[in-house]
Amino acid sequence: MWSTVGTSGAVLKRNLGYIAVAAGLLVIGCVLGSLYSAELLGAIQPVLEQFADLAEKSKEQDSALYTGMLIFFNNATACAMMVLFGCFLALPAMFSLLMNGMVIGVLFSQIAAQGVASTWELIVFGLLPHGIFELPAVMISAALGMKLGIVLIKPLKEKTRLESFGFVWLEVVKSAGVILALLVIAALVEGAVTPLLLERVVA
Repeated sequence: MWSTVGTSGAVLKRNLGYIAVAAGLLVIGCVLGSLYSAELLGAIQPVLEQFADLAEKSKEQDSALYTGMLIFFNNATACAMMVLFGCFLALPAMFSLLMNGMVIGVLFSQIAAQGVASTWELIVFGLLPHGIFELPAVMISAALGMKLGIVLIKPLKEKTRLESFGFVWLEVVKSAGVILALLVIAALVEGAVTPLLLERVVA
């Protein structure tokens, strides 16, 4: 079965539909977070506290490399959880995407409201530098997590549920290298480059 999975590129191409759904859920979360930032602020408080804890640890060490490592392990854990828990009818992966989107939307909306920086500046300097690597990794992980749950309900063509489940897990393994590479690059950029860009915008 391993040979039938194909390369990591083939896996991504075959799952573009799932990745598009993941991207759509992330965008919906961002929009909801932006529109209802005040109402959702309490709901995402645990996530914000986690961010604050990471920021405090990074500040103590004063090292871009250490910050990058913290970010990498945090994101890698989140991606792994989306894959693993996606087995439960795909719902946890979908919920995680919406939550991630809402966190981005709420944060940007709240910061922009304080006049520290415009939403456009936050997107260009605070999200895009590392987001162009991190968000694809998140979407691929969530897409495969959703697929794991969906094939248990509707098996792949000419495969049983068990065969479909095993096939998708092989797709996860094939894609792992791409996901990890994206997360490593994203973490290094977010730890070393993004803070410098944001400092210039805020200043």
